[in-house]
Amino acid sequence: MNLNVMKFKNYIWPYNPSNIEISVQRALKEVIIPFKGSIFQDYGREKRVVSGSGQFFGEDCIDQFDELFFLFKRGGSGYLTLPGMPSFLAIFKGLELIETSTSEFLNYSFEFWEDLAQEEINSILYEDYYTVLVGDTLWSIASELNIPIETLLMLNTNIKNPNQLKVGERLRLR
Repeated sequence: MNLNVMKFKNYIWPYNPSNIEISVQRALKEVIIPFKGSIFQDYGREKRVVSGSGQFFGEDCIDQFDELFFLFKRGGSGYLTLPGMPSFLAIFKGLELIETSTSEFLNYSFEFWEDLAQEEINSILYEDYYTVLVGDTLWSIASELNIPIETLLMLNTNIKNPNQLKVGERLRLR
């Protein structure tokens, strides 16, 4: 099993969290029919909720937390990669500084919610191509879509300068 590091958007955890919990449920409704019993209606899977806790170490542990907090403040959906699992779109729902034991160690907790609506939109919009938007770079696109930059370069041999993409240009993703 590939135990990669935890990532969200372009942030990579310096140390994987010590505790990660993933929960998911099905949306069920029970209809009771008098003298007959129950019938269950299955509305499908609900969002995944990823929560956990970890520690930052070293003289820069406060800076490490601040960097994560800045990502939290920006908001929006992005790809979440968990150790040993495929990436999925998520929203950074919560971040808490639990305690600062010393100036070189602090505990934190986090929560992410899977963004099912955005995942469905992206599967339609970005199935084979991505249209470059204002401010996009090849690196930001690769990070946001969780596609290795090498793959994008191999599929788009027409790219002369990865730092200067043209707005409206279509990039092949597969």
